[in-house]
Amino acid sequence: MSTRQSRSGSIPTPRAGSSTSPTRNIESVISIPFSTYNAPPPRPRISTAQPISVQYRNSDDPRARRSNPASLPPTRSSAARSMSYSAPGISFRSSSRPSTFEPRIVRADSADPACLPSSSSASSFSIPPARPRRTSAAGAQTQRATLAPAANVTAPARPTPFTCPAYLEHSALRHLLQTEAPPALPPSRKAAVTRRSATPSDSDDDGSPPPRRSTSMSMNITIPTRWSERHRHETLSISEDGRDVTYQGASCNGEKDAAAVRTTNPIPPACGIYYYEVEILSKGNKGHISIGFAGKDVRISRLPGWERDSWGYHGDDGCSFAAEKNGTPFGPKFECKSTGDIVGCGVDFSTYQAFYTHKGRMIGSVFKDVGKHFELYPSIGLRHSGEAVRANFGQAPFLFPIDYYVHQQRVRNWSNIMTTPIGSPPNTEQQTKAALDKLVLAYLAHHGYAKTARAFQKQAAADDVEMDGTTAGMDAEIDNRMRIVNFVNQGDIDSALQETERLYPGVLGADEGLMRFKLRCRKFVELLLRATALHKRMDEDKDGMEIDEHGSIKAQVERALSQAIVYGQSLLSDYESDKRPEVQALFTRTVSLVAWHDPIERGGITAQVAGPEARTELANELNQAILRSQGQPANPALETVYRHTSACIHQLGISGVGAAAFADMRKEFIDA
Repeated sequence: MSTRQSRSGSIPTPRAGSSTSPTRNIESVISIPFSTYNAPPPRPRISTAQPISVQYRNSDDPRARRSNPASLPPTRSSAARSMSYSAPGISFRSSSRPSTFEPRIVRADSADPACLPSSSSASSFSIPPARPRRTSAAGAQTQRATLAPAANVTAPARPTPFTCPAYLEHSALRHLLQTEAPPALPPSRKAAVTRRSATPSDSDDDGSPPPRRSTSMSMNITIPTRWSERHRHETLSISEDGRDVTYQGASCNGEKDAAAVRTTNPIPPACGIYYYEVEILSKGNKGHISIGFAGKDVRISRLPGWERDSWGYHGDDGCSFAAEKNGTPFGPKFECKSTGDIVGCGVDFSTYQAFYTHKGRMIGSVFKDVGKHFELYPSIGLRHSGEAVRANFGQAPFLFPIDYYVHQQRVRNWSNIMTTPIGSPPNTEQQTKAALDKLVLAYLAHHGYAKTARAFQKQAAADDVEMDGTTAGMDAEIDNRMRIVNFVNQGDIDSALQETERLYPGVLGADEGLMRFKLRCRKFVELLLRATALHKRMDEDKDGMEIDEHGSIKAQVERALSQAIVYGQSLLSDYESDKRPEVQALFTRTVSLVAWHDPIERGGITAQVAGPEARTELANELNQAILRSQGQPANPALETVYRHTSACIHQLGISGVGAAAFADMRKEFIDA
């Protein structure tokens, strides 16, 4: 921030009379008069005389470097940045004070030890010992859920992040999927929870054409990427990266020696299909290894497939087990050669069936209702000493071509969707075509594709399709509306205001003149941008210009800046008494641009307000306002149908309907 250039040193001061005001500041020219705005009270600052201590486990952790004041570079005190301008009766000045670092405290519930930094590097924070459990008076012999003792658990290092496997790109909700949770903060007692709507808006007032995928995720869905230290049997050890599992208990050839582990996170049905592979590093003497899935409350003292709500493929006999003691012959037995035997395990949430692969080849589908009624976790089980496996959740390429397999399943599911009969009144083919043509024509007219709309109309007439609802003056209406919209996109706000007032006078006065106010704010921005462009030109050409030519451009810069400030004063005078929150917020964002030499190069919210994207957004708003004034919908019917369907599919997907992951409207209709 210290490199930001001030206007006082770069924009020449007009030679006209100076201001008589003893103080020149932003409030004296374009004040921000909305003192009644209910802004939150400022957070009290901690006195600099008080010691502030913020400790983290490891100063090498990038999270510690971001949050620990001791690891941050010293704050550089920069000179106050100001922009001053003086003219007859006009003064302007903006300054900012250096900010003071203040540690932010975020509280969260305790998490799986696997998600915490390694205890070996803890300097001032340690995991408290586990509270001993009371023994049952009945002395029950069956272990319900024998968790590994917390005191003996060494939290592994955080696994190396990796991108989502390529096969998940076939999911319609792929933008929500991630491979690991956000970095864990030091645990504490409370957690501040903020909830946002996860469903895309289908409001008629939203932008068009069809909605772009938002880059900021309103929610994150984490896929399984490692075995859980907390939800493992005490006889199993897990490697630091959470992928290797080794049996370290005694082998007495009894069922009581069975031990299982599941992943830290459940499988989200939003995946559509989830798949992982297990390499048999060592099968021991008998190869009693089970690979499959389990519910959250399944005992970890039993192999997957033996317990209710669990399914497993056992390597000692090649049988599949679904909550049963006697399995069903399914596939080959597990082997362990020098290269390792690899078994793949997946679940298709569109059919709620599991499938297995062996050495890169499909064995087949098996089981029913897998994960249909509860959260599902990948799970494996071992029984004898020397048994060891290594899981691949996507950290490395899969042996089985899962990407191609998921693509085939997506095509099959989409075909089923498109061929599903819909209960509706019977229509003739001509009636159906006429309805579809009306949707397309309305979309073209809405977005100003006049030539395409005319050609489409001629084609429909040639096909003897009756086009009800079209008007003879459609061409003129589109031309007028698009001319106004293009004025805004080009930054010619005066022409846009004049033409709108002439052709659609009700638009500027609607909502207590809100659209007029937005356009006038944009004009102020355009005036500032013009002054900025002239000044940049002067800086770039000053070495090669003659003195007279340099003085001429300098005078142009002064006039442009003076014009912007005078217009800003008139804007303030006209809307000073308007206390609407929307007006207050937009006015504040607009006048804040004068504090920067180049608002667009500044970046952030400043560039968003001044940049061309803001023009496009305002032009679209004006287009919608004109359409509403003519009794037409703000968004075309075709777009409304798209939005509504997309929102429904999104909601079904995050609600656990696996087939929704394969109804990818964007891929099928927009990106095709």
